[in-house]
Amino acid sequence: MGTTFVGGFSGLLLILLTDAGVVLIASTAVLLAGAAFVASLVLKHRWLFRRESRARTRILSRKEVLELIRAGLVHSLSRRDGVLEVDLKLAAAAEPALRTRRARPRDYLAFVAAADELLASGRKISYEDETGEGPSSTDRRWISVEEAARLLGTGEVKTFACGGDERSADGRPRTFRGTPTGIKLTDRGWARHLAIVPEMAKTLLPLARVARARWGRPHISIDGRYER
Repeated sequence: MGTTFVGGFSGLLLILLTDAGVVLIASTAVLLAGAAFVASLVLKHRWLFRRESRARTRILSRKEVLELIRAGLVHSLSRRDGVLEVDLKLAAAAEPALRTRRARPRDYLAFVAAADELLASGRKISYEDETGEGPSSTDRRWISVEEAARLLGTGEVKTFACGGDERSADGRPRTFRGTPTGIKLTDRGWARHLAIVPEMAKTLLPLARVARARWGRPHISIDGRYER
């Protein structure tokens, strides 16, 4: 862009100071037009970037988020580290970069109530409070041997993992409520998952295999490898 501007203005100066021919006039016009076009693209890009940045960092009001939830345009909510992230569906965002927005953490419970209203009609919005202060649609908690045995005995467990490192999609360690017992329950309502430390395998792995033989589940994973 710089060299094009220099060439264009040099040609313009020559036209003003000399008897310019048609070729010089035409080439100068092309250079100036090209430079103006490139400059307009750069300015437009900078304007779009700033607009997107302002939109991404703007805090959505409670009313805005509630309207998005009730319109079925929110995919999930997550409160952690003093930040409430609202993950929108693609239809609600003008651009993919604007799918993750922010709202006020204190409004979390109001959004959960609105999400639960949708759940009654069969629509699901995942919500999670990693601070442990509020409810989560994915209820992660430590449970006792007795509760684990009951869930396995009634065929309510979809997957059973022994060992391995469970982390969320963004690589963060998953947070579980309660006092550590060596048995983690992830309860999504429509699917339940158990993960145990290796020391609990002697007690619960036989029960998981009996449950699989009877109910066809859970799928059993040991150190990241599924049993056949």
